[in-house]
Amino acid sequence: MSKSEDPLDDSMTVTRTGTCDTLTKKSRLTYHVGTLPDGEVYFRIHKNTGNGFFSREWIALADIQKVLSKIPVGKPVTAIMLNDLFTGKSVNTPGFLLGVLVHEKLLIPMQGKKRSHEPVDPGAITEWIKQLGSGKAKPKGAARKKAARTSPAAKKKAQLKKKSAASRKKVRGS
Repeated sequence: MSKSEDPLDDSMTVTRTGTCDTLTKKSRLTYHVGTLPDGEVYFRIHKNTGNGFFSREWIALADIQKVLSKIPVGKPVTAIMLNDLFTGKSVNTPGFLLGVLVHEKLLIPMQGKKRSHEPVDPGAITEWIKQLGSGKAKPKGAARKKAARTSPAAKKKAQLKKKSAASRKKVRGS
């Protein structure tokens, strides 16, 4: 597997691209949430504004949930607990994934403990997946804007705007 390829890339549909701070707030991450045709949800780190290396492999939400379900109630979730999810060699990736899960509100801060988190109720994860599938959770990303600009309706609207602007210039100039 090369640095930027993952065997799942060919069948994955990126349903969300998001950005968040790392847990240390030293850099910003860009991440993808993707789905396979069967609806299974995956996460991956896509970019990092800092110098830290990371793996771009897709990690299944189901695998994340399995790891989280083994953590006793009241014990904090740490990046070390996510290490086994990755085949890549970067020690940063589990911590970056932890930051993404916190940003997506699939982990919440523990009361009175700095940099300690706990899983949300499994029902909240199910609701998050439903929102993701319904499109309500999708941000207005660059890909959606580009697609909208190339639709026939968008082209017609752009032509009308140009004509309107040209007629306003004529009125002002006379």
